[in-house]
Amino acid sequence: MPLQTSGPISASQIRTEHARDSNIAFLFSEYYRETTPPDTSSNRIYRVLDLPENVNVPHDDTIRFSDFYGTIKAHIMELSGDIANADLNSLALADGWDGNLLLIVEISPGTTLYSTSTSSGGAILSGSFPYGVIINNSGNITGYGGSAGGAGGPAIQITTTDDVEIINNSGAFIAGGGGGGGGSSGGGGAGQAAPGQPGSPGGSYTTSTGISTTLATFGCSEGCTITVTGGCTVTVTGTRGAGGNQGAYAGSGTTSGGCCSASGTGGCTGPTGAGCYGVSASATICGGGGTPNAGGQGGSILSATENVTISGGGWGLPGSGTGAGAGGPAVSGPYTSITDNGTIYGSI
Repeated sequence: MPLQTSGPISASQIRTEHARDSNIAFLFSEYYRETTPPDTSSNRIYRVLDLPENVNVPHDDTIRFSDFYGTIKAHIMELSGDIANADLNSLALADGWDGNLLLIVEISPGTTLYSTSTSSGGAILSGSFPYGVIINNSGNITGYGGSAGGAGGPAIQITTTDDVEIINNSGAFIAGGGGGGGGSSGGGGAGQAAPGQPGSPGGSYTTSTGISTTLATFGCSEGCTITVTGGCTVTVTGTRGAGGNQGAYAGSGTTSGGCCSASGTGGCTGPTGAGCYGVSASATICGGGGTPNAGGQGGSILSATENVTISGGGWGLPGSGTGAGAGGPAVSGPYTSITDNGTIYGSI
């Protein structure tokens, strides 16, 4: 917890707060405030973090006991690799956080915190952070993409009432999941898969197509002619291609037609007195396969334009087509401040 803001303050208090080790001797020369970026050219030991609460502690020069009024130590947790449904409170406790100190979460470049459900975020902040939490993101935080007609999920999901500060650094991104494409046949939204993996396909669909044919008939007497055209409706079934791949187009869907029975009635025509008369005929005809339907695709993380009919939405974007799902928010829930020097997709 922070040191007091007035009254007597001792070397042991400063050492306990900032060194966290009672065996470390107290030397003022080891308790300067670190520089940002760290000064690697100096032989100084910087035990005091460069936090707003510690601004009165100098980087060098004269240092006094009173400079440490209100100063605070933080637990720094570094995350790397791909982590699903990252519950930052639980991860920090497993990392040795005491559940009380200011928590600083450092997300390394190339790291992705991703969600596997629209009901939770890629990064989850729940529970208690008594002195707040700072998310220092240099990687990617992504929400889950919606299935056909479903909304995308949040990238960062905040339910704690404690202070949350978000810093999105240059080259990093925070992206809500894409909404699912319209109707039961829509493709999945961006983020509907683990990083770099194909998303789920759009749903199957059916359409009805009328087809017709000229039927072979018999029964006209010699010298007469007949043409009988019969038609019927065939059901066309198909499956949309996969959606939700992060930044890539989905594959094409497939379709197949069917067969149905056609019948028709025709009248014979011919010379007068030839004895022509009307006839009927029937046959089974097949068809209706048609051109393969494009599958719903996941939008690119670099473009907001990759939304086509029944496609899943790009990062933070709604899907396309009637009944499509909404894009997921970049941040869901209350936060104290956000600094964006990178890219954010979705609402905050």
